[in-house]
Amino acid sequence: MARALLGPAAEVIMSSEWDFSPLTYPMTVSVLPEHVLIGMPSSESSNALILPLAGHELGHSVWRKEQLESKWAREVHQGAKDCLQLRWSDFQRAFPEHAAVKPTDTELANNMFLVHVQSDIVGLTLNQIEEIFCDAVGSHLFGPSYACAFHYLLAPSLGGTRPIEYPPLAIRATLLASCSGINLNTIGFPAYAAEFQDVQPSLAPRDDFISRAADEIAKKLSQRMYDDARALVMTKARAFTPDYDSELAILRMFEAGIPSQSPRSLADILNASWTYVRDKASGFDEDERPLLEWISELALKSIEVLEYRSRIGHA
Repeated sequence: MARALLGPAAEVIMSSEWDFSPLTYPMTVSVLPEHVLIGMPSSESSNALILPLAGHELGHSVWRKEQLESKWAREVHQGAKDCLQLRWSDFQRAFPEHAAVKPTDTELANNMFLVHVQSDIVGLTLNQIEEIFCDAVGSHLFGPSYACAFHYLLAPSLGGTRPIEYPPLAIRATLLASCSGINLNTIGFPAYAAEFQDVQPSLAPRDDFISRAADEIAKKLSQRMYDDARALVMTKARAFTPDYDSELAILRMFEAGIPSQSPRSLADILNASWTYVRDKASGFDEDERPLLEWISELALKSIEVLEYRSRIGHA
């Protein structure tokens, strides 16, 4: 999957990390220039069902490889300029010592303070649209299992405040529901976004203005992040995207209590795994063994089969 998106030299190293959220390290390690380093939460190391979230982390490497920050920087900068002009009264309340300045094109281009404010908005917005793009990569690579894993790990409120470098969780969930092409109603989420909560940070008026401006610009660009991600995934990695018939074939094997004999893709295995959990959760006897442990074993064995067949096929 990584080689399809990043080139034939790409290598992936996955490890367990103490961070509760999955993470990635930029492809800038000098001795490992072609490696994608992905950390998954150690607390879930036995749970195969969160693997789709690695698609989000892979998206960060795709963002850098495709130089998408450079692609979007000009439009984001224009958005910051437009936001200042349209919300000038809000700016004046946040920065009263600069209230006398007029938001003309000349001032916005030459007033060093206004340039600095725009730069802060641009930097924050680029961080946010990268996160939206990565959600889109994950959703297009893995389909419904990405939305399920996202909900499993991030919907519970664990306290703390929202990092302003990320879009609000409810916005990310709304975008998954509306832009990914995944029918969340069919997988048991009629009100998906309503299940996510953010604790908004208490910010000084200046920082609050910059944060809200970035939120606004990122939201306007969000559909195009999903469009970009879909185009890249379908052009370079279509063979890895979900196939419903293949998922059903794997699910039948799981229902018989055995791993898949000939899985087509990682996405199909994980989509079948989440479907199994939804179908069996209410009647599964967890006195013998937990449902997640059982389905994770079936999924991981199926992934081993997929890896074996892939290696044989490329031998």
